[in-house]
Amino acid sequence: MNEHQNKLLELLNSESKVYALLAPAFPIDFPHPQIVGMLKELGFEKVAELTFGARMVNYWYKKYIEENPNQKYYIASPCPMIVNVIEKKYPELRQYLIPVVSPMHAMINICRDRHPDYKMVFVSPCQAKRALEAPRFPGLVDIVITFKELSEMLEEKGIKKDSYPDGDYAFDSFITEYTKVYPISGGLAKTAHVRNFFKPEEICIVDGIPNYLKIFDEMKAGISPYRFIDVLNCVGGCVGGPDIKNKDLPLEEKDRLVIEYRDRAIKDPDDGKHGDKEYAEHIDMGTTF
Repeated sequence: MNEHQNKLLELLNSESKVYALLAPAFPIDFPHPQIVGMLKELGFEKVAELTFGARMVNYWYKKYIEENPNQKYYIASPCPMIVNVIEKKYPELRQYLIPVVSPMHAMINICRDRHPDYKMVFVSPCQAKRALEAPRFPGLVDIVITFKELSEMLEEKGIKKDSYPDGDYAFDSFITEYTKVYPISGGLAKTAHVRNFFKPEEICIVDGIPNYLKIFDEMKAGISPYRFIDVLNCVGGCVGGPDIKNKDLPLEEKDRLVIEYRDRAIKDPDDGKHGDKEYAEHIDMGTTF
């Protein structure tokens, strides 16, 4: 066990009530709905996914674009690696980062609004949330654990999916089916309906370091044809995160697992859990860069 795993075990073994928040790429490594029961066996009191947080991020993006229609560029900002690259290498583009929190941050805000006495643990496909985003917002998240680290902990405790064959293990949070594709490259642009604001040729969906650096260079030079840039650091988006246990799966298979999960949720919705913006529009999802 590393220091982060030991810290999580100490928290789960304490008197604290702990909320697990699963990044939306989780179907690549963890079975649904069994993962909810597995996490509760590990010691979590509640388990959430980020889809409603992503829904509110979309709402705030729409609101920001409507209120700032003449901005030259709009750079999506959920990925802490992208924010870091712009701040360090392209400071002239910083003004174009959309000042809205990430789905992780948004969902923690929503959960804390209803459960202020809970500790918050984010389960991530990469370490950037721990190394870059968490330090930017002290006190936001108590622990960030990666998919690989959580998988090791479940294996160490002998907690297996086979122990939950027929149960009904529902998330303890609002959900939104269509935003389940957020971890796939272009998922934000698709679900935020940015085509309502921009022409198709003004929308750029890009992932992978060499690809987005080229776009940023063009923006810096003032020669980019794009206005809305949906950009993620990892190839394929968050499904390409380096701390996914099954990271060697083909990208197409990772996308399939996420889309299949989305399609199952649409077909068999979790009644009573669907989240509409009215539940959280009083919560400030804005930020600064």
